[in-house]
Amino acid sequence: SYIPLYKLIQRATFPGVQGTPYFNHIAAKAVFFRETLSDEYKARQFKIVENAKTLANNLLNLGYNVLAGGTDNHMILVNVANLRKHLTGVIAQKCLEDCGIVVDMYKLPYDNREASVTSGIRLGTPIVTKRVMGTDQMQAIAAMIDAVLRAVKIINDTEYEIDESLKRQTRNKVKDLCSKFPVR
Repeated sequence: SYIPLYKLIQRATFPGVQGTPYFNHIAAKAVFFRETLSDEYKARQFKIVENAKTLANNLLNLGYNVLAGGTDNHMILVNVANLRKHLTGVIAQKCLEDCGIVVDMYKLPYDNREASVTSGIRLGTPIVTKRVMGTDQMQAIAAMIDAVLRAVKIINDTEYEIDESLKRQTRNKVKDLCSKFPVR
């Protein structure tokens, strides 16, 4: 039996791969695409990478194992298991989050730990760069990360304790830094 080509295409794409376009999504994409054409956006993309390289270098100087010895994009991958015995990505993520610093645990290449624990963390610089932070702030962020990860008391692969005064002090430093560089 003959089925017109347009019906075959429609059956193959809707609703499986393509659905109703939401106008808020279309509008958001239009705003984003307009922004990407600006010189300011292009300059910010270069600054994001520059900040990532600076943050990676600061972490390297503090003794961290940054994968590939640095970065050439917006992300920094760090093997925290090499910093301290029994330190895991999930502990690093949770204790830094307790202190107001957001990172993601990350399963590194050849990581022997489960995906729910990991040996690594991933940091990114787009938001801090959008806040117009630069070299000095990347150094301050690296120092805050270092202070927390060296002080955390490790109980097991997923549990830890952190000194309340360090937590409060770091949160205050994060708030102070962010207040100096509001979201634009």
